[in-house]
Amino acid sequence: MSVEKNTQPTNPESESSGDPRTGASPRAGDSPRIGVDEWVAQADERKQARSGFWGTIANRWETIPVFWRIGFVAFILILAPIVTNTTPVLSLLDISNNDFMVRVGATFLAFSILAIGLNVVVGYAGLLDLGYVAFFGLASYGYAYLSSDFIGAGVHVPYFISIPVVVAFTALVGYLLGSLAIRLYGDYLAIVTLGFGLLFFQLAQTLTRVRFFWLERPVDLTRGPNGINNLDAIPLITSRIEESIAYGYIYLFGSTFTPTIKYYFLFLIMLGLVVLVVHHMNQSRLGRGWRAMREDDLAAEVMGIPVRHLKLMAFATGAGIAALAGATFAAWQGNVVPIRYNVLALINLYAMVVLGGLGSLPGVIIGAFIYTLLPEILRNVVYATTLFYVGGLIGLVAWLEPSKRLVMVLGGTFLAGLLLKFLVNLLWPGFDTGVAPTEGFFLNQWAQSWLIIPANFTTAGNLAIGAGIAALLATVSIKNWWRYVFLGLTIYLFGFAWETRLAVEPSVTRILVVGASLVVLMITRPQGLLGKLRVEIL
Repeated sequence: MSVEKNTQPTNPESESSGDPRTGASPRAGDSPRIGVDEWVAQADERKQARSGFWGTIANRWETIPVFWRIGFVAFILILAPIVTNTTPVLSLLDISNNDFMVRVGATFLAFSILAIGLNVVVGYAGLLDLGYVAFFGLASYGYAYLSSDFIGAGVHVPYFISIPVVVAFTALVGYLLGSLAIRLYGDYLAIVTLGFGLLFFQLAQTLTRVRFFWLERPVDLTRGPNGINNLDAIPLITSRIEESIAYGYIYLFGSTFTPTIKYYFLFLIMLGLVVLVVHHMNQSRLGRGWRAMREDDLAAEVMGIPVRHLKLMAFATGAGIAALAGATFAAWQGNVVPIRYNVLALINLYAMVVLGGLGSLPGVIIGAFIYTLLPEILRNVVYATTLFYVGGLIGLVAWLEPSKRLVMVLGGTFLAGLLLKFLVNLLWPGFDTGVAPTEGFFLNQWAQSWLIIPANFTTAGNLAIGAGIAALLATVSIKNWWRYVFLGLTIYLFGFAWETRLAVEPSVTRILVVGASLVVLMITRPQGLLGKLRVEIL
């Protein structure tokens, strides 16, 4: 009797004729082998990967060792106040002195520290803290109490004592706030923390006549909207050492060592230390626990991760970092005022974190740089106009693919604008007689050559802003060829609104630009500039 031999392979691994790393068989195609380590490795690679232009830059950037990255950025920031002090740079930027630029740079460094603290709470731990700016204000008022003449004859505690005390106290308050909201999630946690932030802002404005039963007269605790002034500055160790450093700076770089430059380098040192500490925390067991809790806190708790302790540590760490920035910022400004710690400041901080990317340290710093520098750029018509048109062109190039669509939209809009201008001048000769207030720059002159500028353009400019936003929403919503018609209409309306209203009103323009940039970013890249895509397996 003959026995047939089994010609089929008995080893399952021998079925794979594809990539040995994936174990995929010809019949399986590209489907992963669920449950094997290779598939887990692929999922991790997908989480790490970033797409698009900014994603490629981020991936290449992260291949460099972290200390080299920090050193490179620190080198650029050290040279910034020195390079910008040269006369050609000041003439090019139309700035009379370097102190203004250094002040903007110091503000950027201070808000970078603040944004990193918020990123710990929101980006790493996944806790929606809307009262974060209150820690910034609490530390500022704490420093004002310890280092000014506000209390009695004046309490002037040395900065190397007052700042650590303020940081420890604020971190304790953050820990206590976290313990009160430990069982809350999502929107409920956001409501409670927002209430804490609004309560602090309201108390800072109204605690001017507080009565204590053991005192005969009411006590002023905050001086209301006027705030507390004449805070002690932070010296560089001793006055003699500070004088030596100032003399050496003048000798080497030929520029005055102003207090603004001193605080610029102080914030730079603090930012470097905070980045190093937070980076190592994120890479440690604590950081891995935060990320696990952010993804699924219930699953993390089932796996034995102390979720309660991690939440409290996140609140305390974020509050401590905010306190460090708040106390130093108050010493630099020399005063504390409640308006500095309102909801608008919180919105700006969240905009920095969201723009850069939740959980990304370099992304948060880039977001702080953009939203600190952008308001200052928009104060100058030439810079703002260049940013508006060049930024709009870059956005259109990135969105309209292939390039013939870009030519079609821009060319069609330009020709339609010229035709409309010709018809209006032919049918209504006295209508197009307005002179826009931004006529000095060549980009403004080019735009006004094909735009209709009526004599009373103020009302028309306001209407164009609303109509442009509606046209932009229609462009995003419509999927057929009509979207290109609405896109051309959007370009025309925003060009008209810019020339007549936005370019000369930076306060309104800043709000619209921040809001529009966040909306566009959420549509095109919801994870932020340097944020990582979240991979979910269903």
